[in-house]
Amino acid sequence: MTAPDIGIVGEWLHSYEEDTDDAEVYRPARHPFRPSRRPRRGLEFRADGTFVELRPGPADRPRPVTGRWHARERGVRVVFPEGGRTDLTVLSCRDGVLTIAK
Repeated sequence: MTAPDIGIVGEWLHSYEEDTDDAEVYRPARHPFRPSRRPRRGLEFRADGTFVELRPGPADRPRPVTGRWHARERGVRVVFPEGGRTDLTVLSCRDGVLTIAK
């Protein structure tokens, strides 16, 4: 499975209003989100394998953290240079909605 085959390449923002007990919902960054006082976490999957996570930083400004991602049988593995690793289980990615298991 190559990066574009799983359909997640692009910039996604957390649509926390749509989360369920079992899943986090992300929508494309261009989605017309309602205004929010809470900063939205962002994920960017680039076709070259670069991963950028936007984490809350000082004064609620997003702080980009860069790593590498690759597709796995049940989702995505993200590896960060500082040694951290995250496995994301992609439940679905269709119709402008990326759903990741909590």
